[in-house]
Amino acid sequence: MFHHSFWYTSKEGEEFENQDGIEVGVFPKHNDDMRLEVAWTVLPFILIIYLTYISWAPLDAVWTSADGGNHGYECGLSESSNNQIDLDTGIITSECYHILEITGKQWVWSFNCNPNEDSWTGDTVPDRGFELGTNLCDVGTIAIEGYGMQPLLSLKAGETYLAVMQSEDVTHSPWVQILGVKEDVLPSHQTTLWLPMHDVSESMILCTEYCGDAHSLMSAGLSVHN
Repeated sequence: MFHHSFWYTSKEGEEFENQDGIEVGVFPKHNDDMRLEVAWTVLPFILIIYLTYISWAPLDAVWTSADGGNHGYECGLSESSNNQIDLDTGIITSECYHILEITGKQWVWSFNCNPNEDSWTGDTVPDRGFELGTNLCDVGTIAIEGYGMQPLLSLKAGETYLAVMQSEDVTHSPWVQILGVKEDVLPSHQTTLWLPMHDVSESMILCTEYCGDAHSLMSAGLSVHN
């Protein structure tokens, strides 16, 4: 702009080339280019279709069905998910999955590694407990800087978990940082979220749906171990 302000400034008495045929009181003529307009419409459309196509597989992997999807069937006692990762797509597939419960309430996450018929009010969920000594799932507490003492969920690398979730009050949304996934947790309604654990790591679970005064402090630790 600085360059053009001086370079394209006409001098007093100098006639400029009126390429657009500008006249006082007359609407300027159009310098349209049909090829450019078609290209500007068609090429973005093709780009959007392509981006939709390449994003379909990872989206399907995140919200795949619990019935014969990428993660097989529900694991029985002593069964392992045996996770496998496709290095080309990054999609993790499993032979079977384990179920755990996540409950959101103002302003804390609670986890249940051993779902049973007493876990949900008004619902009957078959006992899907983990065999003792397999360290597939454990719940404790951890001190997180800036957050204080928070719940700690410990899961095993190489295993896939289906989190069955609900809220006791308002809408919450757990964001599992290590996986980059999140799902709304609604009052009086169950939602699910796949947690395919592949690498050993330490991470956090935060709430990404505003849920009241202490929303910013609603967190939990996540430890993935061998």
